[in-house]
Amino acid sequence: MVKVDAEKAAKIGHLLFRYMRARHRFNEKTDRPLPAHELAALIGLGNTEFDDIYIEPDANPPIVFDGRADDVFEAIIKKKYRALPSWEPELLTAWHRHVISDGPVPRKPGPHRSNQAA
Repeated sequence: MVKVDAEKAAKIGHLLFRYMRARHRFNEKTDRPLPAHELAALIGLGNTEFDDIYIEPDANPPIVFDGRADDVFEAIIKKKYRALPSWEPELLTAWHRHVISDGPVPRKPGPHRSNQAA
């Protein structure tokens, strides 16, 4: 394990916390995140796996794989909103901004939109 400096670990820890919060909102079967400062401390020690989420500190963004919620990863990190077809693209865009750019916390996802015409 390669240690990461404290400042970089803190930034990645906050980003990972925001992603894990989004993942939990869209997929309630996943665990709630640890606090950002605890994630940062673990990242600083060289940890790269958190609840099947893998990070690479030098990648941009540093979250590179989610083995438990690939659909959420594709939608929120990679901006492939069709990975979560029952959610409004505007809501997914807001969550992407929150996770990647520390934007405001979007509203909690409500009921899924219907795929049927009214």
